[in-house]
Amino acid sequence: MLWLAQTCLMAQIILAPLLLGGLRPWALAILAIMTGIGVLAICLRPGPVQIGKHLLYLWIGIAGLIGWSILQILPIWPVQAYPFNAPHIALAPYGWLNIATYLIWLGGVTSLTALLARLNNHLNITIARTIVITCAVQVVLAASADLMGWQTTFWFAKQTHLGDWTGSFANRTAFGNMMAFGILACLFLYGQSWGPSTAKRLDQAGSWLAIGLLFATAVVQSHSRLAFVMALVGGALFIILTPRENVQSLKRMLLIALGIIATITIAIIASPELFTRFTDLARSDLIQRDDLWITALQAIAERPLTGWGADSIGLVIAHFATPDLNANTHWFSSHNLWLDGAIMFGVPIMLILTTALIIAIKTVLAACQQNDTRALLIALFVMAMLGSMGDWVMVMPALILPMVMLGMTSFEAAVATHRAMPARGDHAGQSPVPDREALR
Repeated sequence: MLWLAQTCLMAQIILAPLLLGGLRPWALAILAIMTGIGVLAICLRPGPVQIGKHLLYLWIGIAGLIGWSILQILPIWPVQAYPFNAPHIALAPYGWLNIATYLIWLGGVTSLTALLARLNNHLNITIARTIVITCAVQVVLAASADLMGWQTTFWFAKQTHLGDWTGSFANRTAFGNMMAFGILACLFLYGQSWGPSTAKRLDQAGSWLAIGLLFATAVVQSHSRLAFVMALVGGALFIILTPRENVQSLKRMLLIALGIIATITIAIIASPELFTRFTDLARSDLIQRDDLWITALQAIAERPLTGWGADSIGLVIAHFATPDLNANTHWFSSHNLWLDGAIMFGVPIMLILTTALIIAIKTVLAACQQNDTRALLIALFVMAMLGSMGDWVMVMPALILPMVMLGMTSFEAAVATHRAMPARGDHAGQSPVPDREALR
């Protein structure tokens, strides 16, 4: 049963990008079914199923957020002013169903990861390798479409992002973010190798770096500004946080700085389109992010406490749109997840969610003892923060899965190591064995 549960979990990492990112209702239903099968397989194993308090807190939070979404649609509120004349504050009365489905799936996949991590001490390695496989599949799809001249997502013909690598995503930023996670996974897997010298390590695990370079090329070909910045920041941060022996800190920082400059220079030369997109940031007539954010802030200021309910962003932005915002576009997001959340749920709920998220991240990082794993998580969290402030795609199951799985796996592994320390006898005072030692 263990192999079935793990297969259901890992398959979602590969399947979600193939299902247009996994956010559409039918795609989310497929992922939820696989999660349910995995949880059932774990429960049918011999022996008790241990659930930590952190999972209980997670499900309490999910129930609370769903409960607030339902409360927003109840006819207990004063009638709203024109044009939203309704006895409830939610503009989309059935929008809570989508939120509930997504949150239940997210809670289920988090719980499944935690249960598997208790039974497999090296699940984070398996997850990282699966991420690399997923990115490789997406690169093959994107490169094939480019070579054949197909403007397609492999589900339907492209309407936007023509000429950009998107794989089976319908969005270049989502594809680029996936490649950025793949680069980080390759660096992490290379860090698990061990050798007496750099040449020996390159001989043993240099293929991970080669694959990472392939993913970096895909990021450039996606022409996504946000993905390029995320990949650059995440990769540099991971390297900085994983110091090596016998290497001077000043020399190492100098090499990292030169590497960043070289990466930017090569990207400019290799992809003039990406450079043009960065220069377009200076043109106010092309960039709509500022107008979107101003519109979102006006909507939040109108209802700062209660919000406008789930799936209300499109109507709200259309109503509060600034004069310079393109009225011919259906803005279903403000391209900032924090503003989106404040529009839907209100500022108090978002403050509670932000606090809970900060506590969770702090707890995971405090529990993690391996330098490579800690560096991986910090880089992932920083990349996710950048992604959430610049676009909406980070809520896609394809992109949130790697972060949730790696974070929960690392936490459970750290907890298991802490519990095993008293039972080690004479070795109880020694530091935990690094990840790479387990793979020798």
